[in-house]
Amino acid sequence: MLNTTSRGRAIAVASLLLLAPTLLLGAEFAVTPDVQAALDRISADSLKGHVSFLASDLLEGRNTPSAGLDIAAEYIAAQFRRAGLEPGGDDGYFETARFIEVKPNLEGFWLAVESGGRTVAVEKEKVTPGRMLAGLDVAGAPLLKASAQDLADASKWTPEQVRGKVVLTEFPAFGSFAPEAIQRVQDLMREGRENLARLKPAAVIMVMRGGFGRDATTLVDPGEPAGPPTIRVNDPELRKVYEAMQPGETGATVSLKIAAPTQEPAKLRNVVGILRGSDPALKDTYVLVSAHYDHIGICSTGSDRICNGADDDASGTASVMELASALAKMRERPKRSLVFIAYFGEEKGLVGSRYYGRHPIAPLEKTVADINLEQLGRTDDSTGPQVGRVSITGFDYTDIGATFAKAGQLTGIAVFKDQARSDSYFARSDNQALADLGIPAHTLVVAYEFPDYHRPGDEWQKLDYANMEKVDRMIAAGLLMIAGNPEPPKWNEANPKTERYVKAWKQRMGN
Repeated sequence: MLNTTSRGRAIAVASLLLLAPTLLLGAEFAVTPDVQAALDRISADSLKGHVSFLASDLLEGRNTPSAGLDIAAEYIAAQFRRAGLEPGGDDGYFETARFIEVKPNLEGFWLAVESGGRTVAVEKEKVTPGRMLAGLDVAGAPLLKASAQDLADASKWTPEQVRGKVVLTEFPAFGSFAPEAIQRVQDLMREGRENLARLKPAAVIMVMRGGFGRDATTLVDPGEPAGPPTIRVNDPELRKVYEAMQPGETGATVSLKIAAPTQEPAKLRNVVGILRGSDPALKDTYVLVSAHYDHIGICSTGSDRICNGADDDASGTASVMELASALAKMRERPKRSLVFIAYFGEEKGLVGSRYYGRHPIAPLEKTVADINLEQLGRTDDSTGPQVGRVSITGFDYTDIGATFAKAGQLTGIAVFKDQARSDSYFARSDNQALADLGIPAHTLVVAYEFPDYHRPGDEWQKLDYANMEKVDRMIAAGLLMIAGNPEPPKWNEANPKTERYVKAWKQRMGN
């Protein structure tokens, strides 16, 4: 329930709406009867219907790839068709991506590190290979130690220093970092991966500081440049060797043998529908409204084996469909065009959204924002109930946060920055893929963490659909504000955390 102050504010706003059919909020946005009718069309029962289907056992958790994911894609396309959206893909509403599903072959695997007269041999049960399309056979290769900070420093290494050698680094345990530090560590790792692709080592071994899943299936876009072969190792003895070494040349050597993986073609699909804008000057600019429709599939050996992913992220996908349906029925469409997208493969590493970034439906230089929706249905957050409240990741990275705060004032929803988690979660959903390309992008979240996260208990009956209806009405108002404003959203250049996004935006715009 809303608290007393919020309930009073909501009643007051409702009274004003009855008295003033063109209530102004901000310089350009007016709640006309047409706008109010669009907000009123968003229905808790409709949202419940969408989520209960997407999160049903029939779809078996919508793993990428899977038959359940394909059924979900067809359902989403049907809802876009029902709403009257313009098809945005190469195959109707589908943007088709041809990937390769790579499964490692660890038969005959061998890994040994010789350092200081001591040999550490690693068993295959302690290894998870990363992205690689071919086998690898390295005998006595020199070993370089590099931390995440070392790898992120492009001036530290030359290709001549690294080529043909094996880099030993670590995969950090993110739970050991303060929330405000996680974004920086993620940035360092991204910069390190980019540098390793340029330096071309023979292989990269990542020492784990925590466990890792045994599902080592990797999705590879054959059109994407390949980085060096990478394996993750969870072995206490190798971790001790790593910690005892000095950075740089170690004098140690590595012998590594791994067979070529098996490869299967995988046809994957983003689902895209377009609501064409009404303004002659703004209709060729675009606001993305996105969510990921995949989850993690069969995840348990117990009696309930399916991770249904009701909140993560059938709730966001249902909201995309509901927003599309509500806004498409407006007598006067939004001024900018809205592109509604359901991405595949977020749980595999933002695979679908990064594919879209390489193959955009709407020109990226004409895309003014990405509003991504995640986990909007559960209100039982680990920090306490989140009724009538929505957080935005990277709230003050752009002026979009302030826009949705105004929409929240209008609709009785508190839109705020979660000081402990807003920034650290910025990179953990599909908005990151668009932000990396310079597009102002955020994810709206109700519950960052809840008891059944990535577990079979995340089922449709546990969502608060009445609250979700109110949240989606707020989102609709915010989308109309962005779509109707002649000024596009802007990065906050005064915030040092936006530096690389600002740089990417300026490069894209030719500045």
